[in-house]
Amino acid sequence: MDGNHHQLFSPAQLIAQACASLESGSSLLTQAATDLSYATALLNQSITPRSKQSGRKSSKIGGPKSQSQKGAKKPTISPYFPEPNNKITKKPTAGPTKSPFFPEPFSRDRPPPGLNFELQTPEFGLIQERICGSLFALIVQAILWNKTKGTAARPILWKVLCTYPTPELLASADPIAVQELIRILGLQERRAQCLVKLANVWVAAPPSAERRYGRRNYPTQGSNKEVKDRELLARNDKREGWEIGHLPGIGQYALDSYRIFGRDRLLGLQNAEGVEPEWKRVVPSDKELAPYVKFKWAQEGWDYDVASGARTKL
Repeated sequence: MDGNHHQLFSPAQLIAQACASLESGSSLLTQAATDLSYATALLNQSITPRSKQSGRKSSKIGGPKSQSQKGAKKPTISPYFPEPNNKITKKPTAGPTKSPFFPEPFSRDRPPPGLNFELQTPEFGLIQERICGSLFALIVQAILWNKTKGTAARPILWKVLCTYPTPELLASADPIAVQELIRILGLQERRAQCLVKLANVWVAAPPSAERRYGRRNYPTQGSNKEVKDRELLARNDKREGWEIGHLPGIGQYALDSYRIFGRDRLLGLQNAEGVEPEWKRVVPSDKELAPYVKFKWAQEGWDYDVASGARTKL
């Protein structure tokens, strides 16, 4: 209502008109509230039966579900892959650091750099399996393992082979320096003299497929009595001889180890077709070599008796 229209009425008339408008508006609001209440009642009547039915259905399966459960979607499972396993699993542990047969570490033992030959992968856990690529290393290992546990001798072996990687270097070494290198093993003076002497003989007459040397009481006590120790045998001599038989400090353990892990390689017969491997002719008494030979025979289907060397088919 504009200002000109208000000027046509007195203040008393305007107040009376305003009161009438308020009364009319109040009636309208009252009617609107009544209509809204009635509509709400009708709406409740229309949805109550469905709610009751839903409640009865829910009671059959253990009660009504929560709002979050109603809205949750069932996870989709692929028809091509198995259902994922959401269980908490333990953190994977590191693999074994020791042979299952001996308490001596093998595959995880990393020697220091400086070796002049490639290490091989062991299948049984013996140190000879790793160093069989070097005949010199095999012989040095046999000297150090004498009256010593392998766990103590192994790190010393790496030090010796890295400090004196060739027979020539060991032959020219100061025996006192060699003693200090192997002192922890005990008998260091005796071992050092043996190693240096062995290296000198090696340099003078390296092990060769062309030369065999006699050894009495090997491979068994009382055998080869007709030969002299370290006697050089002729090529056509039928008596038994060994290519490393002339080296100082070589006993039964060293000869068995050489025959099992190194002789075929030296003779050029390793994996040769139609040739029986040398290890099959060895009957070792050593606590590690004997189980190894038993293991090798088992791979070929034989049960091997470590005491007698007899075998039966599995």
